[in-house]
Amino acid sequence: MSQHIINETINAGTDIKKYHDGEAGSDYTPSLSNISGDIKAKSMSQKLSLIFASIALGSDGYQANIIGAVERCLEKIYGASVLSNGLSTRVSNAMLVGDIVGQVGFGFIIDRMGRKFGIISCTMFVCLGIILATASSGLTPTGLIWMLIIARGITGVGVGGEYPCSSVTAGEAAEESGRSRGLWLILSGNFVIDVGFVVATIVPVILLAICGEGGLEAVWRLSIGLGLLLPLNVLYFRLKMLNSEMYQKNALTRNVPYLLIFKKYWPKLLITGGIWFLYDFVSYSFGIFSDTILSTAVPENTLMQTLCWNIVINVFYPFGALAGGLFIDRLGRKTIMASGFFIQAAIGIIVGALAPQIITNCFPVFVIMYGFFLFFGEFGPGDCTILVSAEMYPTAIRGTMYGLSAALGKAGAAIGTQVFKPILYALTESTGDPLRAQGYLFIIGSCIGIIGGIITLLYIPNMTHQSIDTLDVEFRQMLLDNGYDVSQLGFGNVDSQAEIAEPKKEKN
Repeated sequence: MSQHIINETINAGTDIKKYHDGEAGSDYTPSLSNISGDIKAKSMSQKLSLIFASIALGSDGYQANIIGAVERCLEKIYGASVLSNGLSTRVSNAMLVGDIVGQVGFGFIIDRMGRKFGIISCTMFVCLGIILATASSGLTPTGLIWMLIIARGITGVGVGGEYPCSSVTAGEAAEESGRSRGLWLILSGNFVIDVGFVVATIVPVILLAICGEGGLEAVWRLSIGLGLLLPLNVLYFRLKMLNSEMYQKNALTRNVPYLLIFKKYWPKLLITGGIWFLYDFVSYSFGIFSDTILSTAVPENTLMQTLCWNIVINVFYPFGALAGGLFIDRLGRKTIMASGFFIQAAIGIIVGALAPQIITNCFPVFVIMYGFFLFFGEFGPGDCTILVSAEMYPTAIRGTMYGLSAALGKAGAAIGTQVFKPILYALTESTGDPLRAQGYLFIIGSCIGIIGGIITLLYIPNMTHQSIDTLDVEFRQMLLDNGYDVSQLGFGNVDSQAEIAEPKKEKN
């Protein structure tokens, strides 16, 4: 992108903002050149939003997955005892807790203060957290670990904020530009996150090959620090974005009737957040099972071999997300989500029932089956939890409700991780066979996936060909029916005596 085009976009975007906010002056008259500039700026802003709004979600996948390699490096440097007494769990969960805070907080912020403000602010949090984590130090190894925990929490706040900020912005840009809302939301959301997972497994291998086991200090610090490149680069382009026209028209920034809103929309939140909870409850918890894969595949447990096997395990994720994106607008949200749940559950039950035999006698077959288990999880619920949470709510509260849905998902991840560990321990004690115990655990998780599929079939609407403008019309009508002054919706570009507009026709 040339600097000339960027400068034009900045200038035109500034003029549009002044016009919409009533700052252009009473003698401002939109000429043909002004109209042309407005159109170009809006088109450029939509393109920037689609390309750069959600791409920083790759930071979530990268930062979430890189911590495993970092912990292994720290154990090699300082000994396993440095991460004892619960510190290992705190390092892993710090970002998860920050995620929940960021998802709820920034979901609220982007509805009240604007998409652009939120998306830039959460990028700042991500950058600050990564810098602090990379520079972690202390008088003792324990002090270093605690600084890392705090920095990871700050990173999590920014990364969590990326969920509502990025997905909502990209979804509205796709809707306004006439592009496939489903495909773009998946490509710029779940697919990018999964690519971040894979990159986080490759980077430590490259660094370890360069630095060797004698340079583990550089390996773990660079592994975290290189994650700064993505959010830092997209920040420049995010500064050029404009708030979507949908948001400018329907924003509810003051006197928000939260009681009325939650009374109306809590059933939808129960559905979007509940399904996200179930999926993350299972998918994050099955990270436990990867320990079995690595211990079986790498009996010597060398650091390089362990990191290489992590690449094999994680590479199935983005291909599942991409496949779901290619079929999402052909088959519909409900079909893709439910089929993903059910196929994943079927594979999980088979793997769980045959785990001891397959792992012991034909390990490559097990890896392939496990890979397809991950593939179909991302193909269905992995893609669609993000998509339906951005589609089922009107513009005025889309960020808030999306953030709450995502936070419920992360809560499922945190709870599931804690719940599955004692279940695995109890099953191992009762069976005396760790492989059989983990097979049973697989079956339990798959049954939870079946519940998610049934809920999907019963309650998820298929909005494949429906414009999300219809939700804004319904929301405005709800406010009118309850005596709310709808002139408070939007900014200066909305007439104070706004009437209910006709919704756009459904797309063919």
